[in-house]
Amino acid sequence: MNKKILITGGMGFIGSHLAKKYVQNQDKVYILSRSENKKNNINGIEDKVNLIIKDVKEIGETDVVDKDYIFHLAGTVDNYAIKEDKPYKDIEINCNGTIALLEACKKYNPKPRIVFGSTFFVNGNVDKLPVDMNSPCNPLGLYPATKLAAEHFCHIYYNLFDLNITIARFTNVFGPFEKSNNKKKAGFNFIINQAVKGEEIQIYNNGNFIRDYIYVEDVADACVTLAEKGETNKVYYVGRGEFTKFRKLIDIIEEQIPNTKIKIIEPPEFHKKVGITNFVCDNSDLKKLGWTPKFSLEEGIRKTIDFYK
Repeated sequence: MNKKILITGGMGFIGSHLAKKYVQNQDKVYILSRSENKKNNINGIEDKVNLIIKDVKEIGETDVVDKDYIFHLAGTVDNYAIKEDKPYKDIEINCNGTIALLEACKKYNPKPRIVFGSTFFVNGNVDKLPVDMNSPCNPLGLYPATKLAAEHFCHIYYNLFDLNITIARFTNVFGPFEKSNNKKKAGFNFIINQAVKGEEIQIYNNGNFIRDYIYVEDVADACVTLAEKGETNKVYYVGRGEFTKFRKLIDIIEEQIPNTKIKIIEPPEFHKKVGITNFVCDNSDLKKLGWTPKFSLEEGIRKTIDFYK
């Protein structure tokens, strides 16, 4: 039987890929978005989804009733709101928006599997890699602090009201349909697009740091797996789980775009305070559910290059 799927932030980067996957499966997809600014991300399926244009804080009965799976992907995406004197932006969207969704489900539909999209940034910088569920959480900015708070809200609503919630902590996600003009949010996509345009790309510290990058379609697959098989009230890391020097990613770009111009720069002071030094996750719990990444870094970068071309 076809399912009814609600995706908050469904016209965003990860949400739009997930929406396409469920449309392809002939499920009934509802996308909640505060505006139609990213409607290009759902080109080709716009007539096959149901758009709900409203702020996630206004989510209500008609939005959640009868839904089988709810993916809560609406949220802020970088650490810079506080630097731009907008600290309440993270709180309004990540905290208040999550509470609004949980309250709506509590009152009108407590049965669906809810997958909450969080971030590896909640861990901050840790002494031991790979990061797993026993690793400490020490967010360095307001964005991950509010995401971690929202995770706790999910645990509380599970405990008090039996809501069926699973948490996905995404690592560094890249791929097509991500905006390429915001290096705060999508630094690697920004770099790939610069290389495509023949512009000089700038990297910190010669790329001599570890990252856990994963292609967006693998992330969408992981979300589906968690909705179908994930354990309630559990946190899963969604990443490749591989120790990869960022410089290797730049080398792959150079292989695919010869004569790429590179400049090594020092990170800005704000980035040094809120940025992650090294990160790789332990994704073994997700793999136990039958998920594994299908796209190599090389193939993911090639597909992203083709998209920006």
